[in-house]
Amino acid sequence: MWQNIKLYVLAYAIMVAGALVSSIFQIVGDQFAVGHPVGTVSANLSGMSIGGLIMVLGFIRDGRIEEERKRTAEERKRTETAQARTAVAEARAAAAEARIEREKERAEQERARAEAAEARTDRLIERYQAATEALIRRLEELNGGASDTRPSDAG
Repeated sequence: MWQNIKLYVLAYAIMVAGALVSSIFQIVGDQFAVGHPVGTVSANLSGMSIGGLIMVLGFIRDGRIEEERKRTAEERKRTETAQARTAVAEARAAAAEARIEREKERAEQERARAEAAEARTDRLIERYQAATEALIRRLEELNGGASDTRPSDAG
């Protein structure tokens, strides 16, 4: 940056010196006839043209625009990287949501199966209890009937 400032200061000094030289050549040129080479030299050596050239070189060598372009490119890369990371995170989140949904469905199916198995078990228990009660009654009937019809040994 200081190098560019040095070029601007040099260009300004050349412009001032050129203006002085040009003024001197103009004064000297006025002393001579029209179209004299001194007038042509004063126009060619004008500080405006030489200083302008150096200023253009200074602007060309000025790295601020290029630095901003580089910084913008870096920021664009960071933005693209962040967008890619966001897309990956969104895809992972969507996959996780789908997995959660599948797990919920599976849990619901397992719950339904468990409820069905529990209902079957309840029905079997009821049948078992009914069969057991019927068997006990039958045994009591047989046992009760057999004790009534059985001869007594006491006699």
